Amino acid sequence: MNKDFLNTDLTGKTVVFTGGTDGMGKEAVKKIAKMGATIMLFGRSKEKTLVVVEELNKIAKKDNTTFVQCDLASQESIRQAAQMVLGKCPKVDYVINCAGANFGERKVTKDGHEMTWAVNHLAPFLLNNLLLERLKENTKATIVNLSSATEKSGHIHFEDIELSKGWSTFKSYTQAKLAMNMATRKMAKELEGTNVTVNALNPGFIKTNLLRELKGWERIVGVPYMFFFASKTEVGADRILRLAFSKDFDGVTGKFVYEDKERDPNPEALNEEIVDKVCKLSKQHVGL
Repeated sequence: MNKDFLNTDLTGKTVVFTGGTDGMGKEAVKKIAKMGATIMLFGRSKEKTLVVVEELNKIAKKDNTTFVQCDLASQESIRQAAQMVLGKCPKVDYVINCAGANFGERKVTKDGHEMTWAVNHLAPFLLNNLLLERLKENTKATIVNLSSATEKSGHIHFEDIELSKGWSTFKSYTQAKLAMNMATRKMAKELEGTNVTVNALNPGFIKTNLLRELKGWERIVGVPYMFFFASKTEVGADRILRLAFSKDFDGVTGKFVYEDKERDPNPEALNEEIVDKVCKLSKQHVGL
């Protein structure tokens, strides 16, 4: 991989980043801080996120990073966070949705949605839409949505989108990531002719904390497998930054990038009727 993109000068650019307090997300924001960007760092835990903010500001040798309180399981919190960004940032150049989560049991948010669906799909869907007009004001803007190779195994369960019956960690996660890919394609299509590009990325099998809430056999198998076979966090971080900043992706939009190459996503994500239905339902779920 050509890593010239790591030398990108982001002075004067604003990056909104979720999922930057752990793993490859944290590795990515450290490199972004070194590039000179203004970073709006989303985090649920104030204490944990402020530690990262301090670290990033030391790297940048400037107070370039700001903590944005946000619980991605709460639509009210996402709306408040977006308002903070819009109030503090005259322009937004990049939105990188790196946050994601798996759960060992079915949970429901206070908004009434299955937790995996809410955090992995509805949260970035809502945030992207809330910041979209500010992004469109720039001469060039980019959205990167972190997806997963498991979306290939996903299916949209329209008959029970909240998976009230037959829920499983894998079923809920693959559905959410598939929906994210669909929303990425739909938004890219709607933004044709504008200055905003939006793509989805599978960063590869990377060491993360995604398995921390798994239970039973999924944890017994998953944790050791990740320990021995997953790539280092820096590999995933570089793939995120390449898609966001490399000239290789100038003008590229609506694509699913699998590690370092564009690939076709799950066939359902290429079915316009299904994509339209998912995005219409998603708008209803977030009140847009």
